[in-house]
Amino acid sequence: MIIAGNASPIDVICHIPVVCEDRNIPYVYVPTGRDLGTAMGVKRCTLVIMVRPHESYQELFDECAAEVKLLPIPEGTGLPEF
Repeated sequence: MIIAGNASPIDVICHIPVVCEDRNIPYVYVPTGRDLGTAMGVKRCTLVIMVRPHESYQELFDECAAEVKLLPIPEGTGLPEF
């Protein structure tokens, strides 16, 4: 799952990371919805892209998913430290 980091209002996407974590789906944020739209080849901003595994690109999908899982968790997210 690829999520735009500048979604507004944030309520539109704030549930997506929780769903991804519950279902063990790797996810990553990109800076803007414009970046996501450009990557998809459309002129509009895009808030979320879900990339599903498929036999024609399974090896590349597995490689990308592994890289996403290795990314550090950004500061200011997750559970508070006590």
